[in-house]
Amino acid sequence: MTRSRTALTMAAALCVAILGATGAAQTRPKLRISMIPTTDPGKMVRDGHALATYLEQETGTTVDMTIPTNYAAVVEAMISDQVDIAHFGGFTFVQASARAGAVPLVQREQDRAFHSLFITQPGSSIKSLSDLAGHSFAFGDVNSTSGHLMPEYFMRQAKVDPSVIQRALYTGGHDATALAVANGKVDAGAMDENVYANMVKAGRITDQQVKVFWTTPPFLDYVWAARKGLDPKISDAFANALLKLDAGNPAHKPMLDFLSAAKYVRAKDADYAPLRQAAKDAGLTK
Repeated sequence: MTRSRTALTMAAALCVAILGATGAAQTRPKLRISMIPTTDPGKMVRDGHALATYLEQETGTTVDMTIPTNYAAVVEAMISDQVDIAHFGGFTFVQASARAGAVPLVQREQDRAFHSLFITQPGSSIKSLSDLAGHSFAFGDVNSTSGHLMPEYFMRQAKVDPSVIQRALYTGGHDATALAVANGKVDAGAMDENVYANMVKAGRITDQQVKVFWTTPPFLDYVWAARKGLDPKISDAFANALLKLDAGNPAHKPMLDFLSAAKYVRAKDADYAPLRQAAKDAGLTK
């Protein structure tokens, strides 16, 4: 009888513990995160698992991470209140800020002085922007800062033949642009400097397939931003989690590698004024 009572007591205690844990999990707020697809979205989702787990631990939330197939979808998701925090490029942040009141949180230190690379085949006669006339060209996503907006801005400044821009192919992503050039689908293209470096490191492209023939001046680019009205405790916890990432900590390496980052810093809305003007000059915003 005593043993039976003891077993029942232990079973009851176990049930209470399980129900308590379940209840705690159910009360954790959901944090909906999205990222623009700078490379293959499916691969980004898989590679981002460690980051999602880390953010859950740091923010006390249940993270739901989504990466759509195009940049515009991330902006629309924030406008329609379907995402809480998003990783934008500079131009998509400008759009989300204007249309949804997105609030900048943090950015990689390198995003304060980012560059686009202009690439072509090693044997090409293209040596400078002035040589692009008469050649086929590729941008990434139409809403990409480093894959379209700023490359086009600098091309117009250099008075590149307008037909090169008008007839340009839009590949949808930086990796797709690199492969289009490497495979000879187009003569030249513009892309994100980090994606280029990562593709070379991974052996996806080689110096026998592509070469960089011009690098843009620096400009402001990627940023994590929160939707207007998000609980400040959650947005602050998210920002602090990324600010805590340390390149010297082996446990942080998977996240930093995924984010192509070494260090995060606070982001300021006012710093995006030049990018807002560039978008307006290109006729992409009012």
